[in-house]
Amino acid sequence: MPKQTSFKYLVCSGPDRLWGITVDTVGEYSVEPGYTVYPPPSAGHPDDYYFNVDRGRILDNYQLIYITQGRGWYRDTPGGEALEIRAGTMLIIPPYTWHSYCPDHRTGWHEYWIGFRGEHVDDRYNNGFFSRGRIIHPIGLREHIIDQYREALDIALREKTGSQQVLASIANIILSYVIYYDLNDTGRDIVAEKMDRARSIMRENMLAGITPEEVAGRINMSYSWFRKTFKEYTNVSPAHYIMQLRLRKAKLMLLNSSLSVKEIAYELRYEDSAYFSAIFKKYVGCSPSEYRAGCISGAAQGGTPATPCKTTREVPR
Repeated sequence: MPKQTSFKYLVCSGPDRLWGITVDTVGEYSVEPGYTVYPPPSAGHPDDYYFNVDRGRILDNYQLIYITQGRGWYRDTPGGEALEIRAGTMLIIPPYTWHSYCPDHRTGWHEYWIGFRGEHVDDRYNNGFFSRGRIIHPIGLREHIIDQYREALDIALREKTGSQQVLASIANIILSYVIYYDLNDTGRDIVAEKMDRARSIMRENMLAGITPEEVAGRINMSYSWFRKTFKEYTNVSPAHYIMQLRLRKAKLMLLNSSLSVKEIAYELRYEDSAYFSAIFKKYVGCSPSEYRAGCISGAAQGGTPATPCKTTREVPR
């Protein structure tokens, strides 16, 4: 797994609270196998969010934690039984609930989280949609839920006016899907599960230069069969899916960082920045520099263009 840490803590206003749900924090971690300390020591976390695995912690908000790779353990009482959690597990931890969790040293894990509060969530518990005694929800690996977390993180990092309402809606959508899968998912098609796992692996390892062949190996499929099946499920080849992820990441880096085009190409594992620029222009419709300049110009004029390029082309299927 790549070393990936990204998070944001948010401050909400009085009017935001009238929406019924407010989001305090959004983030993700990749924890390497053989890690030395958990949670990883990272600057920027408020003191009350840090915790020692043995001592645990109690928070005053809800935590919606999704494990998408690896495995680990959850405890709901100090010194209590450690319950195993695997990839595809959602933890919903209510406020004022003692808890502790950590990844297995042999596997590490990848986690996403959203912390939130509000009377609308309280009502869901009070009306029996969720139980404070049930923390662990094995909903499986769901690419569309990972997309919701990624969108929430992108919105939180920008923190524009109105972002709280969008973040609240995303938290609500994820909660709704947990109910849906709890009630209806009596068994998933194993191939669909593998394809969702493959997309998750590609998304979380694209900066490590993962190849489609390596992805096939991780989900125990031959490459030829994996490529055929993946294209049937997604309408794109695994290689093109990884390229789409890289181009999406490139756009975000061009908009939200001061890195040069050459540095971005290096971060995305393109050894030749000229080749990266050619690929970007071929599928986006303009060069990376033109894309960055166009977006900056549009923002300065008060606009929010989806892309500054004259033409936009998706990666071919």
